[in-house]
Amino acid sequence: MLEIDHLIAFLPGPPEPFPGFFLDEGTRHVGQGTRNRRIRFPRHYLEFLWIDEPEVEEASGLGFAARCARTAYPFGIVLRGRVPEGDFRRYGVPDGPTLAIHQGTSDMPFLAVAELTDDEIGGLRHKLTPPHESGAEGIVAARMTGAVAPGPALPGVSIAAAGEPSLRLLLDSGTPLVLQ
Repeated sequence: MLEIDHLIAFLPGPPEPFPGFFLDEGTRHVGQGTRNRRIRFPRHYLEFLWIDEPEVEEASGLGFAARCARTAYPFGIVLRGRVPEGDFRRYGVPDGPTLAIHQGTSDMPFLAVAELTDDEIGGLRHKLTPPHESGAEGIVAARMTGAVAPGPALPGVSIAAAGEPSLRLLLDSGTPLVLQ
């Protein structure tokens, strides 16, 4: 079974606050040259990622600089479960899990899969933050526009080639969250 672990918005710098949502303090990704902040829910999160060490990011081989500069598609998807058919390579996150990263093109969303068993997925709960003023407790679905689909089926995510790059989240509270 595959499901959304988190969605990524690649940014040129730290995010602005989002009314109605609590942004955590985030993490520096040692060995990747990036930093983040997140809007967390019990089973998913939205990650805002930017580069804080350009030389380290370049050496990582992840290609996030183009996504953060908006010269490549600026959104991504990290799923958890069994890796689907497709062109994936293994990447060991420094001090973290091994991901299968899809070898797509710059007009595709970044796509990675954290291989977890159904039992591991069933027991997974992300670190919680204070409740969101919006009342949202989870991501129901996501829609990305302005992108080429990477190929494998993406549970809970639809992709449309038409339009400017955007990420629209449908949350369980009915509150939409739209990023461009």
